[in-house]
Order: sequence, then C-alpha cells, then structure tokens
Amino acid sequence: MSSLDRAVALARNRALTAADTWERHLVVAELAGDPRQVLDVGGLPGQLGSFLPGAAVVAANIAPPADLLVEGDGLPFRDRTIEVVTSLDALEHVPGTERAGFVAELVRVTARRLILCCPLGSPEHVAAEREVREWFRGLTGDDHPWLAEHAENGLPTRAELEAWLAAATVPGDAVRLAYHGDFRVTDAQFQEIVLARHRPTPARVSRFARHRLAHRPDTRLGDEPTPYTNRVFAVVDRDARPGSGR
Repeated sequence: MSSLDRAVALARNRALTAADTWERHLVVAELAGDPRQVLDVGGLPGQLGSFLPGAAVVAANIAPPADLLVEGDGLPFRDRTIEVVTSLDALEHVPGTERAGFVAELVRVTARRLILCCPLGSPEHVAAEREVREWFRGLTGDDHPWLAEHAENGLPTRAELEAWLAAATVPGDAVRLAYHGDFRVTDAQFQEIVLARHRPTPARVSRFARHRLAHRPDTRLGDEPTPYTNRVFAVVDRDARPGSGR
C-alpha cells in the first residue's frame, strides 16, 4: 500500500468507519507490535493494513472481497509459517461445531503471535443484542444480518475460548485473554448510525457526524471482564525454542 493509499484509508477509518470497528483495529495493531508479515483471517483487504504501515497484510476470507480466497477445510499454509495471525470478529460468524477447528487452524499457522477477538458471550451481552435486534426489526422491518448470525451461532463465551485455545496450543505457548469496551456504549453508537441511515433528519445526521468526529478511541484492556464487557481479545505467543513445534 502506497503512502497516499494509506493516508486515504486512515482518513476513511477516521471519518466513516464505526467507532467500534476502528477501536478493535487499533487494539489489534497495538498488540501486533511491529510485524513484517500478517495474515488477517476474515478481514477486508486494506483495512488492517492501514493500521500496520510496516507490515505486508494479507486478508484471507471464504468469499470476496479478499486478498486470498480460502476453502472451508483449512488455511493453505504450513505449520508456524506466518509471523502474526489475526482474526477480528469472525469467530462469532463461524457455526458452533466448527469453532474449535477454526481456532486450531489459526494457532497452527502462527509462528510468533496470534490475536483473535470476538464479542464476549455473557448473559448480559446476549440479552442486550436481543433487544437491539428487536429494535432494528421494529425500525426497518428487516432483520440485521450479523445480529441474526450472532443469535443463530451464539456469542463465544470465556469458557469456550479457554477450552478451544487449550486444545489448540502446546506446552510452551503462552495464552492470555484481555477484555475491552462496554456493549452499552457500542449499542448506543449502533443505534445512532442506524437512525442516521434509515430515518435521516438533519438533527440525526448532524448528531451522528458530531459524535463520530469528536470520538476518541478507547484501547484500554482489562484482565477480567465486567458484566458489560463488549469484546474479548485472545493473544497466543508461540514458543520459538528449537524442537517446540507441533
């Protein structure tokens, strides 16, 4: 990506991208450090790359748009060949029976660090998403596609993530979970965007633009969730000692 393309992408992220999307990319970029090579599984071409200007970022997905289209039976890379692997809010769109395998594939190809994030499936978060989904249906007459998928597949829980990561990693790998955001804030931002798009009035559009431009991203991570935690970040550091491979 050229300097001009990166500047345009950053401006687009700042002005047009939802605050929640912007924040999770900032957090992942901070956690990734300064990698040279990144595989972003489930991401959009160019999006994460605009936050990691020194890295060659490949967005892999099962359908366009993607830098790399992959089949459903795994990633086309040998074990431990990708320096940093990321997956941002893709796991909740994977059917429940396939999630353990999805996580295992991410770990398998990671050479140094894996960063996986998804909405945290607490009872409070599930109930809040149900309310927002019903509100969206009442306003637009349609179901929201990703809220519908969340409900169908279920939001990943802390216990599930811990189990999937424990099964996928080997002795010497370091795993930690970190927690970010407040879904009450995210839901309010979502509703403001929906109203500006589907029921636009000068006041609603002005309010959305004013709040969006004034927003300051919050990238703080906590070691423990709260009842209102929005997202969990799983970080896996692979043991690089000789003979530590799978």
